[in-house]
Amino acid sequence: MKYFMVICHRGHCGTGHSTEIKFVFIANNAIDAMDKARKMPSVKHTRLAMIVKEITANEYNEYRQISAYDRFNQTSISAKRRGRR
Repeated sequence: MKYFMVICHRGHCGTGHSTEIKFVFIANNAIDAMDKARKMPSVKHTRLAMIVKEITANEYNEYRQISAYDRFNQTSISAKRRGRR
Protein backbone atom coordinates (compact mmCIF):
# COMPACT_ATOMS: atom_id res chain seq x y z
CA MET A 1 0.00 0.00 0.00
CA LYS A 2 1.12 3.53 -0.80
CA TYR A 3 0.19 6.97 0.51
CA PHE A 4 -1.45 9.53 -1.77
CA MET A 5 -2.57 13.14 -1.57
CA VAL A 6 -5.55 13.93 -3.80
CA ILE A 7 -6.62 17.50 -4.55
CA CYS A 8 -10.25 17.71 -5.71
CA HIS A 9 -12.79 20.33 -6.70
CA ARG A 10 -14.96 21.17 -3.72
CA GLY A 11 -18.61 21.85 -4.40
CA HIS A 12 -21.25 23.87 -2.51
CA CYS A 13 -19.61 27.17 -3.54
CA GLY A 14 -22.33 28.47 -5.83
CA THR A 15 -23.21 27.78 -9.43
CA GLY A 16 -20.10 27.33 -11.57
CA HIS A 17 -17.68 27.94 -8.70
CA SER A 18 -15.45 25.59 -6.77
CA THR A 19 -12.43 25.59 -4.51
CA GLU A 20 -9.90 22.89 -3.86
CA ILE A 21 -9.78 20.45 -0.98
CA LYS A 22 -6.96 18.02 -0.13
CA PHE A 23 -7.44 14.48 1.09
CA VAL A 24 -4.87 11.81 1.95
CA PHE A 25 -5.47 8.10 1.43
CA ILE A 26 -3.76 4.76 1.67
CA ALA A 27 -4.35 2.95 -1.61
CA ASN A 28 -2.79 0.47 -4.02
CA ASN A 29 -2.42 3.03 -6.80
CA ALA A 30 -3.40 6.54 -7.84
CA ILE A 31 -6.63 5.39 -9.53
CA ASP A 32 -7.88 3.81 -6.28
CA ALA A 33 -7.02 6.99 -4.38
CA MET A 34 -8.96 9.09 -6.93
CA ASP A 35 -11.98 6.79 -6.60
CA LYS A 36 -11.93 7.16 -2.82
CA ALA A 37 -11.69 10.94 -3.12
CA ARG A 38 -14.67 11.19 -5.49
CA LYS A 39 -16.84 9.44 -2.89
CA MET A 40 -16.02 11.95 -0.14
CA PRO A 41 -18.68 14.46 0.95
CA SER A 42 -18.64 17.96 -0.60
CA VAL A 43 -16.50 16.88 -3.57
CA LYS A 44 -17.81 17.63 -7.05
CA HIS A 45 -18.45 14.05 -8.08
CA THR A 46 -18.72 14.80 -11.79
CA ARG A 47 -15.17 16.16 -12.05
CA LEU A 48 -11.90 14.29 -11.96
CA ALA A 49 -9.33 14.98 -9.29
CA MET A 50 -7.08 17.94 -10.04
CA ILE A 51 -3.85 16.43 -8.70
CA VAL A 52 -2.86 13.03 -7.34
CA LYS A 53 0.62 12.62 -5.92
CA GLU A 54 2.37 10.00 -3.87
CA ILE A 55 3.53 11.17 -0.44
CA THR A 56 5.57 9.73 2.40
CA ALA A 57 4.20 8.09 5.55
CA ASN A 58 5.32 11.11 7.60
CA GLU A 59 3.42 13.52 5.33
CA TYR A 60 0.38 11.24 5.52
CA ASN A 61 0.44 11.23 9.31
CA GLU A 62 0.89 15.01 9.39
CA TYR A 63 -2.16 15.59 7.16
CA ARG A 64 -4.24 13.11 9.18
CA GLN A 65 -3.83 15.21 12.34
CA ILE A 66 -6.41 17.74 11.07
CA SER A 67 -9.56 16.93 9.09
CA ALA A 68 -9.55 18.08 5.47
CA TYR A 69 -12.75 19.96 6.20
CA ASP A 70 -11.13 21.81 9.12
CA ARG A 71 -8.07 22.68 7.00
CA PHE A 72 -10.34 24.36 4.48
CA ASN A 73 -10.45 28.15 4.84
CA GLN A 74 -13.87 28.83 6.32
CA THR A 75 -14.26 32.26 4.69
CA SER A 76 -17.23 32.20 2.36
CA ILE A 77 -16.57 32.19 -1.35
CA SER A 78 -18.91 35.12 -1.98
CA ALA A 79 -16.98 37.20 0.57
CA LYS A 80 -13.72 36.35 -1.20
CA ARG A 81 -15.21 37.48 -4.50
CA ARG A 82 -16.12 40.82 -2.92
CA GLY A 83 -12.59 41.19 -1.54
CA ARG A 84 -13.42 40.58 2.13
CA ARG A 85 -11.51 38.09 4.23
